[in-house]
Amino acid sequence: MTFFGLAAVNDLQPGKKAKSVLNRWKDLLFSVFAFPFVVLLFWTIFAYDRELVYPATIDAFFPPWINHAMHTFVLPVLLGEVLVQPHTYPQMKHALAALLVVGLAYLSIVWVYLTVGVWVYPLLGHFSAAGLLGFFFFNMTVVTLLYVLGDRLNSHVW
Repeated sequence: MTFFGLAAVNDLQPGKKAKSVLNRWKDLLFSVFAFPFVVLLFWTIFAYDRELVYPATIDAFFPPWINHAMHTFVLPVLLGEVLVQPHTYPQMKHALAALLVVGLAYLSIVWVYLTVGVWVYPLLGHFSAAGLLGFFFFNMTVVTLLYVLGDRLNSHVW
């Protein structure tokens, strides 16, 4: 959502300088945060055991079409973005730094558990401390590989 909002604002900017700064931010958001990690991780876990990421009880509050809007529809939109808009991917060290910042911020879900006693994603309750560390490391590895894949795909198309 943030990426597409920034892209719209970027297209409306009249000045070249403002547009170039927004373009860099837009490209950073797209290349590091928007590429389909959520789609891949969510549907992989959902296919294994739905209750671990999206319990059936949630359907009473969020109908299945909202689930698909959040976890499915973004994939064709992102792939379409790759095909119609070239992006300048940041240097690997900048991308890794941004991924690390987001990964560390995402660890705030552990704070939610420590404060409230409920895991944001039921899957996390099945891990030991070492398992959680391994799971987060695995996720960061997948995100990094998706960054490289996105960069290669962008280079191939453009």
